[in-house]
Amino acid sequence: MAAKPIELILWTGAKHSGKTTAAAELVRRLRAEGFCVAGLLAPAVYRADELTGFDVIDLQTGKRIALANRVIETGGHQRFEFTEGGRSFGKAALNISAARSADIVVVDEFGPLELSGGGWREEVDRLLRAGDSVVMVVVRDELAEKVERLYSDYPARRIGAAKSDAAAEVMQTLRRHRFAEKKNG
Repeated sequence: MAAKPIELILWTGAKHSGKTTAAAELVRRLRAEGFCVAGLLAPAVYRADELTGFDVIDLQTGKRIALANRVIETGGHQRFEFTEGGRSFGKAALNISAARSADIVVVDEFGPLELSGGGWREEVDRLLRAGDSVVMVVVRDELAEKVERLYSDYPARRIGAAKSDAAAEVMQTLRRHRFAEKKNG
């Protein structure tokens, strides 16, 4: 029996290392190669060189709205507060029906919130159970092992976002997935 094709890609890198920027470039390259991409990116928003929040971009429609804004509390403690519109918008971008025709669904980012059951966790769980496409989660290096353990039932591949051949590795994975689907379909 042949090995099951990769269903989960962990797009890894250090915190604030450019994982999202590299994922955006990957999306551009995948589309240029004819792959259908769904999901979302959550690029950082800076004003005067200061991180002020994150937006969310629906990769199928190209629409972009605010996802989270930085809040400075008494004593200078900083946190990010999610916008209700941003959360709903992101969840819609990760909806099974929105992603059904995609070769790959990108989820930026899968972090501590998702590991504790919040954020995009429910949507990622559904996407993986559906098995319609490869799911690529953007994840910090220090969390990658936890994500692999969480989704140990799914064949996974860890790809460093900063590697020069990272995009080629994803394309190769998608080609193998297409071939396996045709062979089994």
